Amino acid sequence: MWRCKFLPMTTKQATFKSPQGISGTIYRDENETPTWFRPRGGKIHPSVFTLWKFPLLPTVMTHPHVIDVLQNGADLMLPGTIPPFDSRCSKGTVVGVVDSKHPSVIKAVGVCNLNLTQFSSVVGRTGTAVEILHHMSDELVALNKLVDIAVPDNVDNPLDKVVEQDNGNKDETLEGNEENVENSDFSETVTEATSDSHAEEEPTQESASETNKDDIEFGISTEDLDHLFIRATLQAIKVDNIDLPVSSSTFMSSHVLKNLPAMDSSYCNVKKTSWKKTAKFLKSLEKLGYLTTKGKGDDVTVTSLISKENPTIQNFVTHKTVQSTSNPSKPPTKKKKDHELNVVYLYKPTSKLRPIFNRIDKEFDNFYTSVEVRRVLDDYIKAADLVDKKNPKVVRLDDELSAATRLKESCPRDKLYSSFLTSFAVNHSIVKPGEPKGAMFKGEPPKIAIITEMRLGRKVVTRVQNFEHYFIKPHVLAEELRTKCSGSSTIGQSIQNPSITEVTVQGPHAKLITDLLNKDKGIPVSFIDVEDKTKKKKKK
Repeated sequence: MWRCKFLPMTTKQATFKSPQGISGTIYRDENETPTWFRPRGGKIHPSVFTLWKFPLLPTVMTHPHVIDVLQNGADLMLPGTIPPFDSRCSKGTVVGVVDSKHPSVIKAVGVCNLNLTQFSSVVGRTGTAVEILHHMSDELVALNKLVDIAVPDNVDNPLDKVVEQDNGNKDETLEGNEENVENSDFSETVTEATSDSHAEEEPTQESASETNKDDIEFGISTEDLDHLFIRATLQAIKVDNIDLPVSSSTFMSSHVLKNLPAMDSSYCNVKKTSWKKTAKFLKSLEKLGYLTTKGKGDDVTVTSLISKENPTIQNFVTHKTVQSTSNPSKPPTKKKKDHELNVVYLYKPTSKLRPIFNRIDKEFDNFYTSVEVRRVLDDYIKAADLVDKKNPKVVRLDDELSAATRLKESCPRDKLYSSFLTSFAVNHSIVKPGEPKGAMFKGEPPKIAIITEMRLGRKVVTRVQNFEHYFIKPHVLAEELRTKCSGSSTIGQSIQNPSITEVTVQGPHAKLITDLLNKDKGIPVSFIDVEDKTKKKKKK
């Protein structure tokens, strides 16, 4: 059962052909991250991304500088290894390559070309120790474009904890399993582990076939999930105030999904049901007499619902929902702020400020925060003795301050500071939670634009722009909106500015998207701009 823990819930597969002419199959997770690969006619191997979560392979240690050589396409030579070797490192065994600085982090995958267990010393020895199949700078790793995965400093093996837990309850079974694992070829074990989840036949052309592991060995079956979606609809009809007519995407996201029973949130997706699409789900509800719809294809509108006075609704027993368990009504906590992005404004002096910085001996080419800018101004006022003796709150302007602020007369300190700040070039940095600093950008940070508009006369869509500046990948956002809004989403270029990538989702979902960006992505609301173009402008 533990074998399924290192397989992603959703796995996609596609064929590949390298520049060297090698072809085979790549297995990817829901974020398009390569998790496994198999050369044509060969055995399946884990990628470094999988091994950074589950270090499944026996390892061969080398020196840190040798890793750079391996990333240039070289194999691991015997003199570059560090004994002693794992007892499983015999010829033909799939192994991971680590360096002495990070002995738990596998940075390359290969096959032993020699029986390494026979060597206690490698001084004066020759030969290829490991033939490298995959490393952390190759084309396979380059396919991971949707999410940023950093190389870890240390990797703990969670399977060790499973063995420790089983050791107290199933000593005899564990001894048999350990003997079997130690004496069997790892690749055969991996092939057996994946045979329950992946198709036996290798595709002849690129495909993306998704397999839900939970339906096979654990979790909620498709039949049970269908029943839960129907219950969620009945509860929505009973407890929600639904304004009709309502688009299918709004009906699903604002009512059905929010009334699903408390369960694993990964199942809160109509794609996991037997209907696969919202339109088919609503048509089945119409056959049951719970609602009526209008429209063709995927463009369906719910026009009426079964009466709340109907015995089916009156006798329906409500349940605890996903929303009530995942979003309890509690006051904001400090933990909520811990995941927020931090937008830092930094100011660089311009040429007209050089005399002021020279007078107080400050670095002219540095970046300063707003607090530091105020301190610079205070230091200069003190150094030039510009405080009005009759009124300490007023500052007399000399030639340098007049040129920098474009003010001609004496003025209050606060007004002077506001004008002084405009003489600096504005820059900003967006810092991720837990990181000391971020990349520097010129100008003001762009606001994420959420635009709701009407297309083709009656179809409402919501577009999202300028999100990439805040570390959000287009494909990841599109997938999240597709799930949360229960409507199709697309990625394309903005018509007004083709250099800007935008994600479009069907339905009016500005509030839902704002909550997603603010609560889940940590983007402050002040950097989100919402515009509703569906509302008619009032005539003057």
